[in-house]
Amino acid sequence: MDAGDPAGANDAMVLPRLLPRLDRLSGPGWLGAGFLYWLALVCALEPGNLAAASTPPPWLREVIRLLAAGALGAAATPAVLALAGAGNRARAVGVLALAFGLIIVSCLLEAWLLDGHALPSLHGIWQELAANFVLLVFGLSVSLGFVLLVRRDRAQPARLVFSERGRTLVIHPHDIEWIESQGNYQAIRACGVTHLVRQTLEDLEGRLDSDRFVRIHRRTIVAVSGVRTLAALSNGDAELTMADGQVLRVARGRRARLSEALARFA
Repeated sequence: MDAGDPAGANDAMVLPRLLPRLDRLSGPGWLGAGFLYWLALVCALEPGNLAAASTPPPWLREVIRLLAAGALGAAATPAVLALAGAGNRARAVGVLALAFGLIIVSCLLEAWLLDGHALPSLHGIWQELAANFVLLVFGLSVSLGFVLLVRRDRAQPARLVFSERGRTLVIHPHDIEWIESQGNYQAIRACGVTHLVRQTLEDLEGRLDSDRFVRIHRRTIVAVSGVRTLAALSNGDAELTMADGQVLRVARGRRARLSEALARFA
């Protein structure tokens, strides 16, 4: 096709236009996408499985098995979404553990629903691991990679526009150092100046790049690039110092997320 062909240019723009829409999927939407993905994957492999079988299995059993495989893969979607927000090492370990767990659960379901047994045999589990572990790791890795692609494609706004005391306030995200809730307002620290805007912290968090901004407390968001020191406290919380000297508290449940973000940013 000619490089100047408008049709070719339009085709090339399909994926960039589609990814931001996928990023707005709700939980049920991601589950549905996960079901279709895994169902398509197992159906693509089914001809090879049937050819390798000595005798063709009953068609009803195969339909149930394929649908159950799709449902099981969809059930793993929340874990895949969670891994997308973790560090590289946690993702690798998580994919391996998730693949192992899916095989164990699939063996249990097959024993209960199809074979009428309370538990699968160890030999059967070993056979499933030998036959499908690598395939599951591949399938989960592709799924995780797609989620990362969708989320990485989300457009970071060039600027944030607010109304502050009757005037329009424009703040560039790369100028933001930290944000802290103060009653019904959010204190946004940018370029050494603190602005008070009437907006929820959740809304601001959704408008910022999650790779560059991390929520460290129910009341506080920080720019990862502005963190200078991080010190653990005796009660399990932590305390960080920002580039402007501001000291902020990190809730114990959010320390791991912040540490992973700092490691990626380094």
